[in-house]
Amino acid sequence: MLFTTIMQYQEEMLIALILLPLISAIVAGLSATLKPSMMLGYICSLCISVSFVLALLLFYFLMNGGESFHVVLWDFIQTGQFQVTFSLMFDRINVVMILVVTLVSSMVHFYSIGYMAHDKGFNRFFAYLGGFVFSMLLLVGGDNLMVLFIGWEGVGTCSYLLIGFWYQKKSANSASMEAFVMNRIADLGMLLGIFLVYTSLGSLSYDDIFRQLITNPPSDSVLTWAALLLFIGAMGKSAQFPLHTWLANAMEGPTPVSALIHAATMVTAGVYLVIRLAPLYNSVPQVTYFIACLGAFVAVFASLMAIVNKDLKRIIAYSTLSQLGYMFVAAGLGAYTIALFHLFTHAFFKSLLFLGAGNVMHAMNDKLDITKMGALGKPLRISMIFMLIGSIALCGIPPLSGYFSKDKILEVAFVSSYELWAVLLVGAICTAFYSFRLFTLVFLAPKNHDEHPHEASRVMLYAMSPLAFLAVIAGLFYTQFDTFLSSALTSVVIHVDNIFMLISLTLGLVVLSIVSAYFMYRNGYKEGKKNILHKILENEYYIPYLYRIFIIKPFGFISDFLYHIVDMGILDKIVDGIAKCFVLCSYVLRPLRNGNLSSMLRLMSAGVAILLCVTLAYFIMN
Repeated sequence: MLFTTIMQYQEEMLIALILLPLISAIVAGLSATLKPSMMLGYICSLCISVSFVLALLLFYFLMNGGESFHVVLWDFIQTGQFQVTFSLMFDRINVVMILVVTLVSSMVHFYSIGYMAHDKGFNRFFAYLGGFVFSMLLLVGGDNLMVLFIGWEGVGTCSYLLIGFWYQKKSANSASMEAFVMNRIADLGMLLGIFLVYTSLGSLSYDDIFRQLITNPPSDSVLTWAALLLFIGAMGKSAQFPLHTWLANAMEGPTPVSALIHAATMVTAGVYLVIRLAPLYNSVPQVTYFIACLGAFVAVFASLMAIVNKDLKRIIAYSTLSQLGYMFVAAGLGAYTIALFHLFTHAFFKSLLFLGAGNVMHAMNDKLDITKMGALGKPLRISMIFMLIGSIALCGIPPLSGYFSKDKILEVAFVSSYELWAVLLVGAICTAFYSFRLFTLVFLAPKNHDEHPHEASRVMLYAMSPLAFLAVIAGLFYTQFDTFLSSALTSVVIHVDNIFMLISLTLGLVVLSIVSAYFMYRNGYKEGKKNILHKILENEYYIPYLYRIFIIKPFGFISDFLYHIVDMGILDKIVDGIAKCFVLCSYVLRPLRNGNLSSMLRLMSAGVAILLCVTLAYFIMN
């Protein structure tokens, strides 16, 4: 009965699922200038929750033999031979993303009711959140690259608004502009990739693209360029090197924003793009190997920065950057199902960690330096348990979810390339160290502050509970996950002869790293002499400094030159000169309108005489 009902209304359910967050954004937006309303927060949260329930029903439909389907809303662009429809789809790949986005977004919405309760911009915040969720659902729900790109730009715009939510702060403004500009640079590459896909394959629809790749593929060079250009867009959105600097600076936004953007939605869009276009990337193995190598590099590159950082939220942000590297390694090695599974599990334990960090910030009056915390385990007992669950899952300790997804990636890397496996293993060791360095300094080390911390409100803790539960059990469903996606994505057969030895080695080194972090910091942080490596990592490899020297300052110099010389010195003077000519003419002609009747009659007579002379001269000459 339920299956039949869903099949009858499946298109309407998909449309409602995507539009409900937009409705919540509009309702909150219309109330943005009004007095903050807790009821508005609950209404917006319920809208997102209903989207999640609809996603669950449609997932049930697919699980029980239902077919993927498309919904054409209207003809979007029709110019000559270029035709694109504004249409949606629901299949076995994007259902995973839709479930993750709606679930995590629902919990973040409810959490935000408590977190933002005393903020004057409460209503405006929920308007931005709703717009962000709608854009993300449009991104993953579209059935062609044009609709995906619209959602892609939508999440970029909403992230700008959310990161710079506290626009009175100069640092928040700078961070929001950096994120926006960095993503626009990458999106130019993606847009060129979309143009190249259309010109070479004749369509932007996923089904048509994949069909053309089989029946009438373009040359290898065209496919290589298309794949690379599209991946540039993914690099920007998923903050891969060298377009990574915006991610940590985006921590200037409210903590729920960090949980939403950096755990389950925006930054995973790049991974989703590669997975969605798997047939295209399978045809260019040199590009996919580059993606895997870059992912492995970023996995260690980011985790080393997290080891020395003192900022609570930045450490978790660097962790996100590192875990995205793991996902790209799996996708680059053709293990798309495993990449999507790690995206799935990572969303739960990483959003749990970010929201736990929000609880700590509330307790510490928004202080972020973990070296000036300590002894928060007793007053924040529930938050400590939640963050412990998230940290263990992040480290990949069984039986929590991170173990199953990260271990699969290590196995794929071990089979494909010992070098990649070794790099990822180093990343896993670093992950364990910085995770429990943070946990120890915040909750277990001696007190090093003068605050009077208190546990978060009930609504915030209730919102975190489902995420904690899923962080524990989600990894147990890998076999069902793989079976569900087997008809949509090619499965990679992993056969490791000494699998037990490989797992034991990984777990042994991870546990050793955890123990080392605990014993190093159980008595608190001791400031020592910093060596050159520590300074390099602390300054983010001096990459932001290099960007300022070689990009920002030259661009600023050119801008100043164009402003002072070209704009003010030439264009502005030309415009002012034209205006002065009119002013001069007005002074010259002012006596003509002096109000004296005799003068006006004389001028009129002179005008008539001149007109007669001109007319007479014309007739004589002709």
